[in-house]
Amino acid sequence: MQVERHDKDHIIIDVDIETAEKLYHAINERTDDITSSAIDFASLLEEACYEAKNDFHQPPHAFDENHPLHPKAED
Repeated sequence: MQVERHDKDHIIIDVDIETAEKLYHAINERTDDITSSAIDFASLLEEACYEAKNDFHQPPHAFDENHPLHPKAED
């Protein structure tokens, strides 16, 4: 993990997915003893991990007027 101050109001945290997942799980397991800011940070980490692993690809021709129909849609 690398932390860098961007300016006086912002920091950049560079962390790999595996480390981020471990960190947000550790925070979420102790929510009774942790501030809401730390819980918010864990939520942001979890969302970032999801986005980093999201490998959705739009099907080809999905928005073409004459796109090929799914076999079930042809019945």
